[in-house]
Amino acid sequence: MCFEDYIAEFCASDEECYKNDIDNAHAMEWLQNEIPRLECPDAEIEKTYYFRWWVYRKHIKSTPEGFVITEFLPDVPWSGKYNVINAAAGHHLMEGRWLHRAKRYLGDYIRFFFRHPDEGMRYSSWLIWAAAAYHDVTGALQLTDFLKEAVPHYLRWETERKTPCGLYWSIDDRDAMEYSISGSGSGRVTKGVRPTLNSYMYGNASAIYDLSVECGHPMDAFYDRAAAIKADMNRLLFRDGFYKALHPENGAFERLDQIDTAKVPRELIGYIPWYFKMPDPGQERVFDLLEDKNVFAADFGITTAEQSDPRFLFPVDHECLWNGYLWPFATSQVLTGLIAAVDTAKEKEKYAGLFYRLLLQYARQHTKKEQGQTQMWIDEVKAPDKDEWSSRTLLKKWGWPREKGGYERGKDYNHSTFCDLVISGLAGVRPHGSSVRFCPMIPRSWEYFCLDSVRIHGKDYRISYDKTGQKYGHTGWRVTQNGKEIQKPINAILF
Repeated sequence: MCFEDYIAEFCASDEECYKNDIDNAHAMEWLQNEIPRLECPDAEIEKTYYFRWWVYRKHIKSTPEGFVITEFLPDVPWSGKYNVINAAAGHHLMEGRWLHRAKRYLGDYIRFFFRHPDEGMRYSSWLIWAAAAYHDVTGALQLTDFLKEAVPHYLRWETERKTPCGLYWSIDDRDAMEYSISGSGSGRVTKGVRPTLNSYMYGNASAIYDLSVECGHPMDAFYDRAAAIKADMNRLLFRDGFYKALHPENGAFERLDQIDTAKVPRELIGYIPWYFKMPDPGQERVFDLLEDKNVFAADFGITTAEQSDPRFLFPVDHECLWNGYLWPFATSQVLTGLIAAVDTAKEKEKYAGLFYRLLLQYARQHTKKEQGQTQMWIDEVKAPDKDEWSSRTLLKKWGWPREKGGYERGKDYNHSTFCDLVISGLAGVRPHGSSVRFCPMIPRSWEYFCLDSVRIHGKDYRISYDKTGQKYGHTGWRVTQNGKEIQKPINAILF
């Protein structure tokens, strides 16, 4: 199918429940002008790629303060101003940075959280790291001005959340991960030192330092902050060969090292440090657990908690459960971390193959099957053992309560990435500062691959592969910039 056919299919099957700025009638034209074009032999990945861009544009919303990106399409009671929720802002920026007019849509969105500090503190987030990644693609940040706002944002987290052990506390609900086995699912809501917020703080500190170097005024204190977080996470949270969430009794953070971690479950959040390239090379074998059916591997995706834990999928009368159910939010974090792990792994082909298999499995999650009909779909939470969006099933059963967001609240849910995984992972487009690397990883069986119209710092790139020369008229890999071939080394991995 061609791009236009995909978009026409998505629009034709859509019950357009809620509209923001770019409705279905204008979706085709808008997407034609805004997104990189993908062509590959895997129809499921290709179709899901276009579906996710089709979904993303639904969430672009103009406000008196400029554009914002929403998570839910209907207004939900737990959102903030303009229906904004900061929990997935990092995902929104990582995905949206590849739009051709990313500056138009994301610049105000970043500033929104600095203008409204409480909105940026609702949930833990990697806002600063993701803003830096957006800058790597667009060059749009005015670095001195950005840092003047980013540093106070960081320091507020430090003031309010730093514990005597040097790490930062959160609860699973404020990590947007309610009813986790390590957190509130334990039967008590206690402050914990979790791989989530601590990884985000590491990433945000690292980004502040890197951006300060770029603008010529290195903030060495943030380099030191990042180094200290890494050391403390490795000392206190890396237990039994895995990063774990520790919730000490009575907030005794100074005694974290005394906690017996044998009964502390492994959860997908243990992979978040790789998202921010924190672990040292040589630890990538922890990703093998993603294909272990006793740990994270399930029929329909990777579970948010290990399946051998006795509390796996414990019953709770709630539509949002992080006790083992599949969450695209977490899956996209893990896959982003896996991309970073491949970069430094000795067995690159092995882990590139793992990335592809998990990406394909993730793509296959994007359907809803009802009454013999299959429709492209993205929602909140999916069952690990059956093809069902569990949150939607419950909300429908309850009659779509208004206090829980109303009718089809989770439809076209914007709470994860997919396109970024294709662009930065499969196609291997890695911008940083003023340069860009190309490190694609595709199956040896593929005859062709092409990602076209990738806009980086105002220039359009095309990355293509033709095994035989029959598809694109060249053999092997080629990169063009504004239509002209460039001599860029391609560090491709074929597995």
